Amino acid sequence: MRITRRTAAKAILGTAACGFGSSLSPAITSAAEGASEEHVKTDLCVIGAGSAGVGAALAAARAGAKVLLVEREDIFGGTSTNAWVHTWEPTSGADGIPREIYESMKANPLGVTHADYAKGAPRRGGTGLPFEPHVFNYVVRDLLEATGRCQTLLGTTFYRARVEGDRIRAIEAWYPGKHLVIEAKVFIDATADGDVCVDAGLEYHMGEDPKSRYNEPTAPADARMTLNGMTLCYRITDTGAPQKPYLPADIPEGLCPHGVHIVTMPNGDHLLNVVDMLDGNAVLCTEYSQLMREGYHRVLEHFHWLQTLPPGEGNRFNGGKGYGTWCIAGVAPRIGVRETRRILGDYVLTEHDCQAGARNQPHKDIVAITDHAVDIHGHGGRLYEVPNGPYGVPYRCLLPRGAANLYIASRAASFSHIAASSCRLCRTMMTLGQAAGNAAAICVKHGILPRQVDIAELQAALTSQNVAIG
Repeated sequence: MRITRRTAAKAILGTAACGFGSSLSPAITSAAEGASEEHVKTDLCVIGAGSAGVGAALAAARAGAKVLLVEREDIFGGTSTNAWVHTWEPTSGADGIPREIYESMKANPLGVTHADYAKGAPRRGGTGLPFEPHVFNYVVRDLLEATGRCQTLLGTTFYRARVEGDRIRAIEAWYPGKHLVIEAKVFIDATADGDVCVDAGLEYHMGEDPKSRYNEPTAPADARMTLNGMTLCYRITDTGAPQKPYLPADIPEGLCPHGVHIVTMPNGDHLLNVVDMLDGNAVLCTEYSQLMREGYHRVLEHFHWLQTLPPGEGNRFNGGKGYGTWCIAGVAPRIGVRETRRILGDYVLTEHDCQAGARNQPHKDIVAITDHAVDIHGHGGRLYEVPNGPYGVPYRCLLPRGAANLYIASRAASFSHIAASSCRLCRTMMTLGQAAGNAAAICVKHGILPRQVDIAELQAALTSQNVAIG
Protein backbone atom coordinates (compact mmCIF):
# COMPACT_ATOMS: atom_id res chain seq x y z
CA MET A 1 0.00 0.00 0.00
CA ARG A 2 1.40 3.40 -1.04
CA ILE A 3 0.41 6.12 1.39
CA THR A 4 0.98 9.79 2.02
CA ARG A 5 0.01 11.89 5.01
CA ARG A 6 -3.16 12.97 3.21
CA THR A 7 -4.35 9.42 2.54
CA ALA A 8 -3.23 7.81 5.79
CA ALA A 9 -6.23 8.39 8.04
CA LYS A 10 -8.19 5.31 7.05
CA ALA A 11 -5.15 3.06 6.91
CA ILE A 12 -3.95 3.91 10.39
CA LEU A 13 -7.27 4.33 12.19
CA GLY A 14 -6.73 3.91 15.89
CA THR A 15 -2.96 3.71 15.70
CA ALA A 16 -2.27 6.64 17.99
CA ALA A 17 -3.86 4.75 20.86
CA CYS A 18 -1.93 1.63 19.93
CA GLY A 19 1.41 3.32 20.36
CA PHE A 20 2.05 3.20 16.60
CA GLY A 21 2.68 6.71 15.33
CA SER A 22 3.45 9.91 17.13
CA SER A 23 0.03 11.51 17.55
CA LEU A 24 -0.97 12.47 21.07
CA SER A 25 -4.48 12.42 22.47
CA PRO A 26 -6.45 15.67 21.96
CA ALA A 27 -6.15 16.50 25.67
CA ILE A 28 -2.36 16.15 25.69
CA THR A 29 -2.00 17.98 22.38
CA SER A 30 -4.08 20.84 23.76
CA ALA A 31 -1.93 20.94 26.90
CA ALA A 32 1.26 20.96 24.85
CA GLU A 33 0.01 23.76 22.63
CA GLY A 34 -1.13 25.72 25.66
CA ALA A 35 2.23 25.48 27.39
CA SER A 36 4.84 28.13 26.78
CA GLU A 37 7.30 27.19 24.06
CA GLU A 38 10.91 26.49 24.94
CA HIS A 39 13.19 26.83 21.95
CA VAL A 40 16.31 24.68 21.70
CA LYS A 41 18.95 24.80 18.96
CA THR A 42 21.40 22.04 18.12
CA ASP A 43 23.41 20.69 15.21
CA LEU A 44 21.59 17.36 15.03
CA CYS A 45 18.32 16.18 16.52
CA VAL A 46 17.78 12.41 16.70
CA ILE A 47 14.20 11.38 17.36
CA GLY A 48 13.97 7.92 18.90
CA ALA A 49 16.52 6.20 21.15
CA GLY A 50 16.02 2.64 19.99
CA SER A 51 18.88 0.71 18.46
CA ALA A 52 19.28 3.02 15.45
CA GLY A 53 18.87 6.20 17.47
CA VAL A 54 21.52 5.12 19.97
CA GLY A 55 23.94 4.31 17.14
CA ALA A 56 23.20 7.62 15.40
CA ALA A 57 23.52 9.85 18.45
CA LEU A 58 26.71 8.21 19.69
CA ALA A 59 28.41 8.26 16.28
CA ALA A 60 27.48 11.88 15.53
CA ALA A 61 28.52 13.19 18.94
CA ARG A 62 31.85 11.40 18.72
CA ALA A 63 32.36 12.91 15.27
CA GLY A 64 32.02 16.42 16.70
CA ALA A 65 28.35 17.30 16.24
CA LYS A 66 26.22 18.77 19.01
CA VAL A 67 23.39 16.24 19.41
CA LEU A 68 19.98 16.26 21.05
CA LEU A 69 18.40 12.81 21.45
CA VAL A 70 14.63 12.67 22.06
CA GLU A 71 12.90 9.50 23.29
CA ARG A 72 9.33 8.94 24.52
CA GLU A 73 10.26 6.03 26.83
CA ASP A 74 12.31 6.22 30.03
CA ILE A 75 14.98 3.80 28.92
CA PHE A 76 17.30 3.50 25.92
CA GLY A 77 16.98 0.61 23.48
CA GLY A 78 13.49 0.71 21.99
CA THR A 79 12.09 -2.72 21.21
CA SER A 80 15.11 -4.53 22.61
CA THR A 81 14.67 -3.15 26.14
CA ASN A 82 10.99 -2.14 26.29
CA ALA A 83 9.58 -5.17 24.47
CA TRP A 84 12.24 -7.52 25.86
CA VAL A 85 13.63 -8.57 22.50
CA HIS A 86 17.00 -8.40 24.23
CA THR A 87 18.68 -11.28 22.45
CA TRP A 88 20.80 -10.17 19.51
CA GLU A 89 20.33 -12.78 16.81
CA PRO A 90 23.36 -13.97 14.86
CA THR A 91 24.16 -11.66 11.96
CA SER A 92 27.28 -10.44 10.23
CA GLY A 93 28.36 -6.81 9.97
CA ALA A 94 27.84 -5.70 13.58
CA ASP A 95 31.37 -5.04 14.81
CA GLY A 96 31.07 -1.28 15.31
CA ILE A 97 29.01 0.30 18.09
CA PRO A 98 27.06 -2.91 18.88
CA ARG A 99 30.26 -4.75 19.72
CA GLU A 100 31.50 -1.87 21.85
CA ILE A 101 28.25 -1.83 23.82
CA TYR A 102 28.36 -5.59 24.32
CA GLU A 103 31.96 -5.54 25.50
CA SER A 104 31.00 -2.84 27.99
CA MET A 105 28.00 -4.84 29.21
CA LYS A 106 30.30 -7.76 29.98
CA ALA A 107 31.86 -5.75 32.82
CA ASN A 108 28.56 -5.89 34.72
CA PRO A 109 28.06 -9.15 36.66
CA LEU A 110 25.34 -11.18 34.95
CA GLY A 111 25.05 -8.53 32.24
CA VAL A 112 25.36 -10.96 29.32
CA THR A 113 24.96 -14.70 28.87
CA HIS A 114 27.91 -15.32 26.55
CA ALA A 115 31.33 -13.77 27.10
CA ASP A 116 32.44 -14.19 23.47
CA TYR A 117 30.77 -11.59 21.24
CA ALA A 118 32.12 -13.33 18.14
CA LYS A 119 29.77 -16.26 18.78
CA GLY A 120 26.92 -14.05 17.65
CA ALA A 121 28.57 -12.79 14.47
CA PRO A 122 27.96 -15.46 11.81
CA ARG A 123 24.35 -16.08 10.83
CA ARG A 124 24.99 -19.73 10.09
CA GLY A 125 26.47 -21.47 13.09
CA GLY A 126 26.28 -18.46 15.40
CA THR A 127 24.41 -18.14 18.67
CA GLY A 128 22.06 -15.54 20.06
CA LEU A 129 23.49 -13.00 22.51
CA PRO A 130 21.09 -12.38 25.43
CA PHE A 131 21.70 -9.43 27.73
CA GLU A 132 19.93 -7.65 30.56
CA PRO A 133 17.96 -4.53 29.48
CA HIS A 134 18.95 -2.50 32.54
CA VAL A 135 22.62 -3.15 31.80
CA PHE A 136 22.20 -2.01 28.20
CA ASN A 137 20.52 1.17 29.40
CA TYR A 138 23.29 1.90 31.91
CA VAL A 139 26.08 1.33 29.37
CA VAL A 140 24.44 3.43 26.65
CA ARG A 141 23.81 6.30 29.06
CA ASP A 142 27.48 6.29 30.07
CA LEU A 143 28.73 6.17 26.48
CA LEU A 144 26.51 9.05 25.41
CA GLU A 145 27.45 11.18 28.41
CA ALA A 146 31.14 10.49 27.82
CA THR A 147 30.98 12.26 24.45
CA GLY A 148 30.24 15.58 26.17
CA ARG A 149 28.18 16.57 23.14
CA CYS A 150 24.93 14.61 23.47
CA GLN A 151 21.96 15.81 25.50
CA THR A 152 19.25 13.21 26.01
CA LEU A 153 15.59 13.92 26.71
CA LEU A 154 13.87 10.74 27.87
CA GLY A 155 10.13 10.72 28.51
CA THR A 156 9.76 13.22 25.67
CA THR A 157 7.25 12.63 22.87
CA PHE A 158 7.62 13.97 19.34
CA TYR A 159 4.32 15.17 17.93
CA ARG A 160 4.89 17.62 15.07
CA ALA A 161 7.40 18.56 12.38
CA ARG A 162 7.68 22.16 11.25
CA VAL A 163 8.33 22.02 7.51
CA GLU A 164 9.34 24.74 5.08
CA GLY A 165 9.56 23.53 1.51
CA ASP A 166 11.73 20.41 1.57
CA ARG A 167 13.39 21.25 4.92
CA ILE A 168 12.54 20.26 8.46
CA ARG A 169 13.08 23.53 10.32
CA ALA A 170 12.14 22.23 13.76
CA ILE A 171 10.28 19.51 15.57
CA GLU A 172 7.87 19.98 18.44
CA ALA A 173 7.98 17.64 21.41
CA TRP A 174 6.06 17.33 24.66
CA TYR A 175 7.89 16.88 27.93
CA PRO A 176 5.61 17.05 31.02
CA GLY A 177 5.00 20.72 31.58
CA LYS A 178 7.05 21.81 28.58
CA HIS A 179 6.34 22.42 24.92
CA LEU A 180 9.72 22.07 23.22
CA VAL A 181 10.57 23.47 19.80
CA ILE A 182 13.85 21.92 18.69
CA GLU A 183 15.67 23.51 15.76
CA ALA A 184 18.55 21.69 14.07
CA LYS A 185 20.61 21.70 10.93
CA VAL A 186 19.97 17.99 10.36
CA PHE A 187 17.37 15.57 11.74
CA ILE A 188 17.43 11.79 12.01
CA ASP A 189 14.07 10.04 12.27
CA ALA A 190 14.98 6.96 14.30
CA THR A 191 11.41 6.21 15.39
CA ALA A 192 10.30 2.66 14.73
CA ASP A 193 7.36 3.85 12.63
CA GLY A 194 8.89 6.77 10.73
CA ASP A 195 6.81 9.30 12.69
CA VAL A 196 8.75 12.40 11.67
CA CYS A 197 8.74 11.47 8.00
CA VAL A 198 5.01 10.81 8.04
CA ASP A 199 4.19 14.04 9.86
CA ALA A 200 6.29 15.87 7.26
CA GLY A 201 4.00 14.47 4.54
CA LEU A 202 6.45 11.97 3.01
CA GLU A 203 5.33 8.81 1.25
CA TYR A 204 5.47 5.36 2.77
CA HIS A 205 4.33 1.80 2.20
CA MET A 206 2.68 -0.67 4.55
CA GLY A 207 2.05 -4.36 4.07
CA GLU A 208 3.05 -6.58 1.19
CA ASP A 209 4.49 -5.25 -2.05
CA PRO A 210 2.94 -6.69 -5.23
CA LYS A 211 5.17 -8.52 -7.67
CA SER A 212 4.69 -5.67 -10.15
CA ARG A 213 6.34 -3.14 -7.83
CA TYR A 214 9.89 -4.52 -7.54
CA ASN A 215 9.62 -7.87 -9.37
CA GLU A 216 10.87 -9.64 -6.26
CA PRO A 217 11.14 -13.43 -6.69
CA THR A 218 8.78 -14.41 -3.84
CA ALA A 219 6.47 -11.37 -3.85
CA PRO A 220 2.76 -12.15 -4.40
CA ALA A 221 0.98 -11.04 -7.54
CA ASP A 222 -1.81 -9.60 -5.42
CA ALA A 223 -0.50 -7.80 -2.36
CA ARG A 224 -2.43 -7.64 0.89
CA MET A 225 -2.40 -5.10 3.68
CA THR A 226 -0.77 -7.52 6.10
CA LEU A 227 1.91 -6.90 8.70
CA ASN A 228 4.31 -9.30 10.42
CA GLY A 229 3.02 -10.98 13.56
CA MET A 230 3.69 -9.43 16.99
CA THR A 231 4.80 -10.84 20.32
CA LEU A 232 4.48 -10.00 24.00
CA CYS A 233 7.63 -11.58 25.45
CA TYR A 234 7.76 -12.94 28.97
CA ARG A 235 10.30 -14.29 31.41
CA ILE A 236 10.18 -17.30 33.73
CA THR A 237 12.31 -18.40 36.68
CA ASP A 238 12.89 -21.70 38.45
CA THR A 239 11.58 -21.60 42.03
CA GLY A 240 12.97 -25.05 42.86
CA ALA A 241 9.57 -26.13 44.23
CA PRO A 242 6.55 -27.61 42.43
CA GLN A 243 4.17 -24.94 41.20
CA LYS A 244 0.42 -25.22 40.68
CA PRO A 245 -0.42 -24.46 37.02
CA TYR A 246 -2.56 -21.35 36.76
CA LEU A 247 -5.05 -20.41 34.05
CA PRO A 248 -7.97 -18.05 34.77
CA ALA A 249 -11.38 -19.54 33.98
CA ASP A 250 -12.11 -16.96 31.28
CA ILE A 251 -8.98 -17.83 29.23
CA PRO A 252 -9.56 -20.82 26.93
CA GLU A 253 -6.86 -23.41 26.36
CA GLY A 254 -5.37 -23.13 22.88
CA LEU A 255 -5.76 -19.33 22.81
CA CYS A 256 -2.08 -18.77 22.06
CA PRO A 257 0.11 -20.38 19.37
CA HIS A 258 2.46 -22.83 21.06
CA GLY A 259 5.60 -22.34 19.01
CA VAL A 260 8.23 -20.54 21.04
CA HIS A 261 11.82 -19.33 20.93
CA ILE A 262 13.51 -19.70 24.33
CA VAL A 263 16.84 -18.24 25.42
CA THR A 264 18.68 -18.49 28.73
CA MET A 265 19.39 -15.23 30.51
CA PRO A 266 22.62 -14.54 32.45
CA ASN A 267 21.01 -15.48 35.80
CA GLY A 268 19.46 -18.69 34.46
CA ASP A 269 15.96 -17.34 33.80
CA HIS A 270 14.35 -18.21 30.47
CA LEU A 271 13.08 -15.51 28.10
CA LEU A 272 10.23 -16.64 25.86
CA ASN A 273 9.30 -15.19 22.48
CA VAL A 274 6.07 -16.75 21.17
CA VAL A 275 6.71 -15.85 17.57
CA ASP A 276 3.22 -15.23 16.14
CA MET A 277 1.33 -14.55 19.36
CA LEU A 278 -0.65 -11.61 17.92
CA ASP A 279 -1.73 -10.77 14.39
CA GLY A 280 0.34 -7.88 13.04
CA ASN A 281 -2.66 -6.00 11.68
CA ALA A 282 -4.09 -5.68 15.18
CA VAL A 283 -1.79 -2.69 15.74
CA LEU A 284 -3.79 -0.80 13.12
CA CYS A 285 -7.20 -1.13 14.68
CA THR A 286 -6.96 -2.07 18.36
CA GLU A 287 -6.49 0.26 21.31
CA TYR A 288 -3.12 -0.44 22.93
CA SER A 289 -4.40 -1.34 26.40
CA GLN A 290 -6.66 -3.93 24.78
CA LEU A 291 -3.71 -5.33 22.84
CA MET A 292 -1.70 -5.61 26.05
CA ARG A 293 -4.61 -7.30 27.84
CA GLU A 294 -4.99 -9.81 25.03
CA GLY A 295 -1.24 -10.38 24.96
CA TYR A 296 -1.19 -11.00 28.72
CA HIS A 297 -4.01 -13.55 28.42
CA ARG A 298 -1.99 -15.34 25.76
CA VAL A 299 1.12 -15.29 27.94
CA LEU A 300 -0.84 -16.98 30.75
CA GLU A 301 -2.28 -19.60 28.41
CA HIS A 302 1.08 -20.27 26.79
CA PHE A 303 2.89 -20.77 30.08
CA HIS A 304 0.05 -22.94 31.41
CA TRP A 305 0.58 -25.17 28.40
CA LEU A 306 4.32 -25.35 29.07
CA GLN A 307 3.79 -26.05 32.78
CA THR A 308 1.44 -28.95 32.12
CA LEU A 309 3.59 -30.72 29.55
CA PRO A 310 4.84 -33.89 31.23
CA PRO A 311 8.60 -34.22 31.52
CA GLY A 312 10.38 -36.89 29.56
CA GLU A 313 11.42 -37.73 26.03
CA GLY A 314 8.32 -36.15 24.49
CA ASN A 315 9.08 -32.77 26.06
CA ARG A 316 11.68 -30.87 24.05
CA PHE A 317 11.65 -27.88 26.40
CA ASN A 318 14.15 -27.29 29.21
CA GLY A 319 16.13 -30.37 28.32
CA GLY A 320 13.09 -32.58 28.77
CA LYS A 321 12.77 -31.65 32.46
CA GLY A 322 9.68 -29.54 31.90
CA TYR A 323 8.66 -26.41 33.77
CA GLY A 324 6.82 -27.82 36.77
CA THR A 325 8.88 -25.80 39.24
CA TRP A 326 8.95 -22.57 37.25
CA CYS A 327 6.80 -19.44 37.45
CA ILE A 328 6.38 -16.24 35.46
CA ALA A 329 8.94 -13.67 36.61
CA GLY A 330 7.73 -10.82 34.42
CA VAL A 331 6.00 -9.74 31.23
CA ALA A 332 7.45 -7.15 28.85
CA PRO A 333 6.02 -3.63 29.30
CA ARG A 334 5.47 -3.26 25.55
CA ILE A 335 4.48 -5.51 22.66
CA GLY A 336 7.22 -6.41 20.20
CA VAL A 337 6.14 -5.02 16.83
CA ARG A 338 8.08 -6.25 13.80
CA GLU A 339 6.66 -4.04 11.07
CA THR A 340 4.56 -0.96 10.41
CA ARG A 341 5.45 1.81 7.93
CA ARG A 342 8.35 1.80 5.49
CA ILE A 343 9.38 5.24 4.23
CA LEU A 344 10.16 5.59 0.52
CA GLY A 345 13.77 6.66 0.04
CA ASP A 346 16.10 7.39 -2.84
CA TYR A 347 16.66 3.63 -3.08
CA VAL A 348 14.45 0.80 -1.84
CA LEU A 349 16.26 -2.29 -0.59
CA THR A 350 14.54 -5.36 -2.06
CA GLU A 351 14.70 -9.13 -2.07
CA HIS A 352 17.03 -8.85 -5.07
CA ASP A 353 19.62 -7.30 -2.75
CA CYS A 354 19.08 -9.96 -0.10
CA GLN A 355 19.67 -12.71 -2.62
CA ALA A 356 22.56 -11.10 -4.51
CA GLY A 357 25.16 -10.80 -1.76
CA ALA A 358 27.42 -7.75 -1.42
CA ARG A 359 29.85 -8.84 -4.14
CA ASN A 360 27.07 -8.98 -6.71
CA GLN A 361 25.33 -5.73 -5.81
CA PRO A 362 26.08 -2.72 -8.05
CA HIS A 363 25.84 -0.13 -5.26
CA LYS A 364 28.81 2.13 -4.55
CA ASP A 365 27.27 3.58 -1.37
CA ILE A 366 26.95 0.56 0.93
CA VAL A 367 27.16 1.62 4.58
CA ALA A 368 26.24 -1.63 6.38
CA ILE A 369 26.05 -5.34 5.71
CA THR A 370 23.89 -8.10 7.12
CA ASP A 371 23.07 -11.72 6.37
CA HIS A 372 19.99 -12.52 8.44
CA ALA A 373 17.43 -14.77 6.83
CA VAL A 374 14.32 -13.51 5.08
CA ASP A 375 11.87 -14.10 7.91
CA ILE A 376 8.21 -13.15 7.44
CA HIS A 377 5.72 -13.97 10.18
CA GLY A 378 1.99 -14.35 9.71
CA HIS A 379 0.18 -14.25 6.36
CA GLY A 380 2.48 -15.20 3.50
CA GLY A 381 5.11 -16.23 6.04
CA ARG A 382 8.37 -17.76 4.90
CA LEU A 383 11.87 -18.28 6.17
CA TYR A 384 14.97 -18.86 4.07
CA GLU A 385 18.64 -18.12 4.47
CA VAL A 386 20.07 -15.55 2.08
CA PRO A 387 21.88 -17.62 -0.58
CA ASN A 388 25.03 -15.59 -1.31
CA GLY A 389 26.23 -14.47 2.08
CA PRO A 390 26.15 -10.96 3.53
CA TYR A 391 24.53 -8.25 1.44
CA GLY A 392 24.85 -4.48 1.68
CA VAL A 393 22.43 -1.69 2.58
CA PRO A 394 23.01 1.49 0.53
CA TYR A 395 23.22 4.97 2.02
CA ARG A 396 20.34 6.01 -0.23
CA CYS A 397 17.97 3.85 1.87
CA LEU A 398 18.45 6.44 4.63
CA LEU A 399 17.40 9.40 2.46
CA PRO A 400 13.62 9.95 2.42
CA ARG A 401 12.28 11.24 -0.86
CA GLY A 402 11.20 14.86 -0.66
CA ALA A 403 13.21 15.84 2.43
CA ALA A 404 16.53 17.66 2.12
CA ASN A 405 17.86 17.59 5.69
CA LEU A 406 16.26 14.46 7.12
CA TYR A 407 17.48 10.87 7.51
CA ILE A 408 15.38 7.81 8.24
CA ALA A 409 17.30 5.21 10.27
CA SER A 410 15.15 2.49 11.82
CA ARG A 411 13.08 -0.48 10.71
CA ALA A 412 10.98 2.16 8.88
CA ALA A 413 13.82 2.94 6.45
CA SER A 414 13.48 2.43 2.72
CA PHE A 415 13.01 -1.34 2.49
CA SER A 416 10.52 -3.56 0.75
CA HIS A 417 8.27 -5.75 2.88
CA ILE A 418 10.46 -8.77 2.14
CA ALA A 419 13.83 -7.05 2.59
CA ALA A 420 12.69 -5.50 5.86
CA SER A 421 12.04 -8.97 7.27
CA SER A 422 15.74 -9.71 6.82
CA CYS A 423 17.47 -6.49 7.84
CA ARG A 424 15.24 -5.26 10.70
CA LEU A 425 17.45 -6.87 13.40
CA CYS A 426 18.60 -4.63 16.26
CA ARG A 427 22.32 -4.67 15.52
CA THR A 428 21.79 -3.95 11.82
CA MET A 429 19.58 -1.01 12.77
CA MET A 430 22.25 0.21 15.19
CA THR A 431 24.84 0.02 12.43
CA LEU A 432 22.58 1.94 10.04
CA GLY A 433 22.15 4.50 12.81
CA GLN A 434 25.93 4.67 13.11
CA ALA A 435 26.10 5.39 9.37
CA ALA A 436 23.42 8.08 9.57
CA GLY A 437 25.10 9.69 12.59
CA ASN A 438 28.47 9.85 10.87
CA ALA A 439 26.85 11.25 7.72
CA ALA A 440 24.98 13.89 9.73
CA ALA A 441 28.22 14.93 11.42
CA ILE A 442 29.80 15.34 7.98
CA CYS A 443 26.87 17.56 6.99
CA VAL A 444 27.40 19.72 10.05
CA LYS A 445 31.16 19.90 9.58
CA HIS A 446 31.01 20.96 5.93
CA GLY A 447 27.73 22.89 6.01
CA ILE A 448 26.14 20.57 3.43
CA LEU A 449 22.98 18.48 3.06
CA PRO A 450 22.69 14.67 3.24
CA ARG A 451 22.66 14.16 -0.53
CA GLN A 452 25.91 16.12 -0.82
CA VAL A 453 27.85 13.85 1.53
CA ASP A 454 30.98 12.38 -0.02
CA ILE A 455 30.41 8.63 0.14
CA ALA A 456 34.13 7.86 0.24
CA GLU A 457 34.54 10.11 3.30
CA LEU A 458 31.57 8.45 5.02
CA GLN A 459 32.75 4.93 4.23
CA ALA A 460 36.27 5.76 5.44
CA ALA A 461 34.83 6.96 8.76
CA LEU A 462 32.76 3.80 9.14
CA THR A 463 35.68 1.53 8.26
CA SER A 464 37.80 3.25 10.91
CA GLN A 465 35.04 2.37 13.42
CA ASN A 466 35.12 -1.35 12.51
CA VAL A 467 31.95 -1.18 10.41
CA ALA A 468 32.11 -3.67 7.54
CA ILE A 469 30.84 -2.25 4.26
CA GLY A 470 31.66 -4.99 1.80
